[in-house]
Amino acid sequence: MGTFTVGCLIKNHVDREKMVTIPRLMVDTGSEATWIPRRQLEQIDVKPEKRQPFQMANGQQVYRDIGYGLVRVGQRETIDEIVFAEKGDYVLLGARALEGLLLWVDAKNKKLIEIEAQPVAKVVVPGKVSPDKDRVLVTGMVIQGEAGPPPTVGESVRKPARRKRN
Repeated sequence: MGTFTVGCLIKNHVDREKMVTIPRLMVDTGSEATWIPRRQLEQIDVKPEKRQPFQMANGQQVYRDIGYGLVRVGQRETIDEIVFAEKGDYVLLGARALEGLLLWVDAKNKKLIEIEAQPVAKVVVPGKVSPDKDRVLVTGMVIQGEAGPPPTVGESVRKPARRKRN
């Protein structure tokens, strides 16, 4: 759950002249989505595009509308799905927006830290060595090196014929 608040600017992703300032929203890495009051989203003509269920911290399941908008914190901006928060809902800056903004949460000092690059998963192709020539990760299975030909999509795999016992 979030422990500090920040201000942000929400813009209509189609007409970027339409914007609203949110002076305080809780930074919450426990929430995937950003939650902004419905009244403020309607003020800048953000339209509901879909509706989906959410499980609240107390276990209650609720349904909320979702639209698209630009989220700006400081000098950083990203586009994200934004939940239309109803009366009684928290106003939240969620984990996906933080990731898109390249902001890291320093919970101890209650602030956001700008980072320069997003972590990227390394793709490993059997039989190939990565361009950066990393060392092989030992996990009990082969993830690099000669592991046989890559699988062929669309071809059936023939099982070896069974031998008859005499």
